[in-house]
Amino acid sequence: MNPELASQLAEAQDAFVWETHAYERHERGPRWYVIMSLVALLFVGYSVWTANFLFAFLILLAAIVLILAGNEHPSKALVQVGHNGIVWEGEFVPFDKIKHFAIVYQPPHVKVLYITPKSFFLPRLRIPLGEQNPIELRDHFKQYVFEDLALRDEHASDMLARLFRL
Repeated sequence: MNPELASQLAEAQDAFVWETHAYERHERGPRWYVIMSLVALLFVGYSVWTANFLFAFLILLAAIVLILAGNEHPSKALVQVGHNGIVWEGEFVPFDKIKHFAIVYQPPHVKVLYITPKSFFLPRLRIPLGEQNPIELRDHFKQYVFEDLALRDEHASDMLARLFRL
């Protein structure tokens, strides 16, 4: 598909349009930083004691990344769903490239649309629903894409990220 046609298709997706955060940001207080610092120091201490210096380096690197990424605020992402596909953060994904979708709706904590692409190399999309009506969105998607009814709760990685505020 040429870029001009893809751009026109992306602009035509207007059945559902909303703006949401690109990713979920968890508030971390001083207590969280103290506990995570202690856990990191324990792991570093253990890795030095067992002479596993690579593990110590990886723990320190992960701590630095968490601290730097924790200070970033998520950007706003425009979500557009139409009759040809979905546009997420400016990228058009046609329905024929989507393997299945699932909506996990457990307010007030979990209101998420999961999109699983057919390609093994593309990541699963996790799109917060915001104030969208999940029933109308589900009915729209069911016209074009298979629904994954087995997914009733959010993915374990998302649960752990929310639990540990990662």
